[in-house]
Amino acid sequence: MRNILTIASRELRSSFVTPLAYVVMAGFLLLAGFFFFTLLQQFNAVLLQAAMMPDLKPSLNEWVITPFYQTLEIVLIFLLPVMTMRSLAEEKSSGTYELLATSPISTVELVFGKFLGISTVVAIMLALSFVFPGSLIVVADPEAAPILVGFLGLLLFAWAFTALGVAVSSFTRSQAVAGIVGLVLFLLFFVIDAPAAKAGEKIAEVLRYAAPSAQCDLFMKGVINSSALIYFLSLMALGLFVSVRVLEAQRWR
Repeated sequence: MRNILTIASRELRSSFVTPLAYVVMAGFLLLAGFFFFTLLQQFNAVLLQAAMMPDLKPSLNEWVITPFYQTLEIVLIFLLPVMTMRSLAEEKSSGTYELLATSPISTVELVFGKFLGISTVVAIMLALSFVFPGSLIVVADPEAAPILVGFLGLLLFAWAFTALGVAVSSFTRSQAVAGIVGLVLFLLFFVIDAPAAKAGEKIAEVLRYAAPSAQCDLFMKGVINSSALIYFLSLMALGLFVSVRVLEAQRWR
């Protein structure tokens, strides 16, 4: 456990030594703020219409919170490959992986330490963005459960793709290759349910379950769904397992 925490703290420090983490986090927060206030403006316009149409009862959660979280999912799809591409590829290209491979640190400790370090950066970034939906709990009267549980779903979504990004990085020495392949993989996951409308009932059901956005939507209803929780934990486990197996194969090559 000590080795995992040591690697995680090293990864965390190295993330903030270079300007990349600051640029990514600043860009994410700027986009989050832009989309949030755009959605608020649209909601205010709907409220004006509702004043003249008594039957129209717009929900703050439906018009602002849910689309805000859904938009952040798309932003994360593009940012997470940048944040994970250097995790293991950089160790190989710089030659430090050979030193780690001959050290008492196990492959499992290396992978889990890298994942924990990057996941902490991701959690900090998302926590800073929570000021936008969180402020609505103070100044307005939305349902708190969809905001809080929806944020948990977004966090699990980000951590699952972080694990997959680390797995992609374990295959190559090139950060650029890891970033591009990671982005392609994430996009494929994101649109995996696109053929569901034309597929058979059973296949469509499988495709919809495999779509991370569909699992995130379950959290946005304000209830911790066990199947969605298992889905994201399984993706995390898959990414970490693949990373360990790839590195162990390379270590003994």
